[in-house]
Amino acid sequence: MKLSDYVFQFIKKEVADSVFLVSGGGIMHLVDSLGKSELKSYCCHHEQAAAIAAEGYGRVKNSPGVVMVTTGPGGTNAITGIAGAWLDSIPMLVIAGQVKRASITPCQNGVPVVRAIGFQELNVIDLVKPITKYAVTVEDEKEIRYHLEKAVYLSRHGRPGPVFVEIPLDVQATEIEPESLKSFDPSEVEEKINLDSAAISKVAELLKNAKRPLLMAGNGVRLAGGEEILWKVLNKLKINTITPIFTADDLVTYDYPKYLGRQGMWGNKSANYAIDNCDVLLIIGERMQLTQVSWDYAKFATQATKIMVDIDKNEMAKFTLKADFPIHCDAKLFLEELYKQDITLNEWEVKIEPIDAEKYPCENKYLNVFKFFNELNNWPVKMAVTTANGMASLASHQALKLPRGKRFLTNAGLGHMGSGLPMAIGASIAGGKAVIMCMEGDGSLMMNFQELQTVVHHQLPIKIFIFNNNGYFSIRNTHLNFFKKIFAADPTSGVSLPDYQKLIPAWGLEFERINDDSELDKLKKVMDYDGPIVCELMLDPYQPLLEKWTAGMFKE
Repeated sequence: MKLSDYVFQFIKKEVADSVFLVSGGGIMHLVDSLGKSELKSYCCHHEQAAAIAAEGYGRVKNSPGVVMVTTGPGGTNAITGIAGAWLDSIPMLVIAGQVKRASITPCQNGVPVVRAIGFQELNVIDLVKPITKYAVTVEDEKEIRYHLEKAVYLSRHGRPGPVFVEIPLDVQATEIEPESLKSFDPSEVEEKINLDSAAISKVAELLKNAKRPLLMAGNGVRLAGGEEILWKVLNKLKINTITPIFTADDLVTYDYPKYLGRQGMWGNKSANYAIDNCDVLLIIGERMQLTQVSWDYAKFATQATKIMVDIDKNEMAKFTLKADFPIHCDAKLFLEELYKQDITLNEWEVKIEPIDAEKYPCENKYLNVFKFFNELNNWPVKMAVTTANGMASLASHQALKLPRGKRFLTNAGLGHMGSGLPMAIGASIAGGKAVIMCMEGDGSLMMNFQELQTVVHHQLPIKIFIFNNNGYFSIRNTHLNFFKKIFAADPTSGVSLPDYQKLIPAWGLEFERINDDSELDKLKKVMDYDGPIVCELMLDPYQPLLEKWTAGMFKE
């Protein structure tokens, strides 16, 4: 069997049913084999987008999304997507090409003796090592099974993340005997993590004695396969619960009566009030990045005994958060043991204030973003939502309500512009060409605008909402706050944008524009439309959003 054929036989059997790619000469054997395989293939128009689409696929499936890229620029273009998956712990398998083994530049003490020998050759492995769980060049064709099995295992187990398998061109073409290939033994890397019974007893005691107990449920719960046991724990304990904004807004929803909302610098007041005033805080599966603890992290939850449960023990030793009781454990295992405990909690009422759009006014000639979400929340949402960054992300996570079971996907760690559209593509594919809502900024969309062709080609039923606020909302606000002026953020300061009303129809896509509050009835057409559609929302460039929280702000 040709080695490149074996790669996709393995992927079909062990990993995924789809591959995202940009073809190239350095992967010509792999591309040919993919075309002959039973896998579905989705050709994107930039490797960054292909990697982000694989991330979206991986988030929905909770299993590695697969992306294939060529040598040199193919690998470097994919790095942003790989980095996003790394920071958010999303499983991803990257299959990359490399020049023939004889043309790979030799190194002395880790340094190439010349810049390059092969055409489009680059040492991408050393570039991606810091942002992958495993990065390897398959130099011996007899080790292809070993490297694929090890990569996929590591991408899924422990703290998930991306892996990178680079296959030189001549190795791709080699004939192999699959039955004789060396296999991988998980015991080589497996780490046994057990939960000490004394630890769970201590947690139960702290919760029982708390006057204001609070649970933060992070995406690590979902990555561990613990969503169902989490809801059993919630229904049993009836504990006030928050989710970290951007990372796990869909894990606990307002279907749960004690859900207080999304916590963080741009989060809901009720959730941040609870953080500032709780006396026991149980954090499960959330790494507590600065989005959660704020820049003033020394004042984070100062009244609380902080219990932190995480599969990565290093996350519990960061200087930005002092965990009083760190527990190195898988989130699902911890929840299963917590569920067995006999715990009766003290009742703690926290007032939840709905967002009043009238308190966040904009000029009459624009659409108020909160009135848009009020209208959208009245709609029976039956689809997943993806967002990139800026107002499209902030306002969505502040105001959009989804029922349990619907996904809300945003890359929180990297927050890269242009990620919403390719993530929607991957999420739609993972759901069998499911309907997806994609929230993208007018500036952000330009970063991966070319992927509209991917949507058109596959007729993916994605409803793309363009948040037109005249450029880069977040950067504009940052410059105004710090420098009292704007540069490189809008048309007046160097960033011009196209007329989407003219441009979108050129793709053959259905288009709608909502100019102001009086035109919100146009939303019905967008939501009812059967197929891909783009809706541009004309928003005030200075639309006020929820007050930005900093640790201790609501402390009583």
